[in-house]
Amino acid sequence: MPLTSSKERAVAAVAEHAPDVHGPWSDLGSGLDHRAFRVGDLVVRVTALDACAEVVREAGLLRILATRLSIPVPEPRFADPARGVLAYPLLPGRPLLGRTPPAGAATQLGRVLAELHAADPGAVDVPAEAADPREWLAELTGPPELLEILHAEPPPPADERVLAHADLGAEHLLAADGRLTGVIDWSDAAVTDPALDFARPYRDFGLAFLDAVLRAYGRDSPAFRRRITFFARCAALEDLAYGDPAYTRPATRSLTWLFPATTTP
Repeated sequence: MPLTSSKERAVAAVAEHAPDVHGPWSDLGSGLDHRAFRVGDLVVRVTALDACAEVVREAGLLRILATRLSIPVPEPRFADPARGVLAYPLLPGRPLLGRTPPAGAATQLGRVLAELHAADPGAVDVPAEAADPREWLAELTGPPELLEILHAEPPPPADERVLAHADLGAEHLLAADGRLTGVIDWSDAAVTDPALDFARPYRDFGLAFLDAVLRAYGRDSPAFRRRITFFARCAALEDLAYGDPAYTRPATRSLTWLFPATTTP
């Protein structure tokens, strides 16, 4: 009988590729296209059935990034494309979702993004994505007054492309002992508009955090900020639509700085 549940696929993959790993299994949660488990000191991430082969691509990317970034990323123990399973040793720290980032995190993140965006896109096997703001609006849902703002004057697409994480929300930033300790879930990495990697940190942590990230990154301009703000606003509405309170609560809070004219009494 084929294994269809995420847990069944995870257990079978670990039994085949890491038979030395034992212990109780715990559920670490899920995203739109994956579910993650922990067994022993191993994180086992199971992707959607229609994207099983992508784990090999992500594993290859992670092995390259581990040698180029000044922050830990998952280092694959194994990738099982038949089952859509990627496993790696647990990184230190907890996700910043719903938490205040430590002092200095913005500077650290800006430097890491400068390293990432300086990487040769031709050296990695990831898709190229246009990140056209008009395409982002096509299926976006949310409060009509906020959608009206976004539709009124979307920024033009960027000409530049860099290697980007492309889903750098608080849930993918780990922190402990007053500093960032890792960046996880690189499944959406793409050669795309660099503004995407600033949008979710802005959404999750606010304007002062964004300012500090950009200072450390070494780049700022009105056009760049305009794209960052647009993508941050879209990302907030996406999290509102997702429905999970762990995401909707921070997204609702972010509306006060992303759409100030509509939320100020």
